[in-house]
Amino acid sequence: MTTEKRHDLTAVCRAAQKGWVLQVVQQGSAQPVAERELHQWPDWPEFPPDAAAAAGCELVMLGYMIRPDTVTPDSLIGWHRVPNERAWSATVATFADLQAHGS
Repeated sequence: MTTEKRHDLTAVCRAAQKGWVLQVVQQGSAQPVAERELHQWPDWPEFPPDAAAAAGCELVMLGYMIRPDTVTPDSLIGWHRVPNERAWSATVATFADLQAHGS
C-alpha cells in the first residue's frame, strides 16, 4: 500500500439547462469518472450552503467524499467557486482512499 495522498479527483457542480450536473473528474481527463444530473435542484443564481451540503450528499451516493483537508475558512464546506462559470468544485477522494490514508 502506498502512503502517497491522492489529490487527483475533483468534483464539479455546474448549472445546467435544467437544474445542475455533478461530475467527478480525474486530473488530466475530460471524461467524468462519475456523473449525476440534478434536474430537481432549483435554478439557484448562486451556490448557497444548502446546495453545498446537498452536493456533498450526492457525492456520497456516488462513492466519494470531499477531502477533509480541503475544507478551509474560505471554502463553502470544501467547495470553491470556479472562476467565470456558474459552477463550484471540490477536491474529493473515494472512501477507500480516505480510509487508507487515515483522513
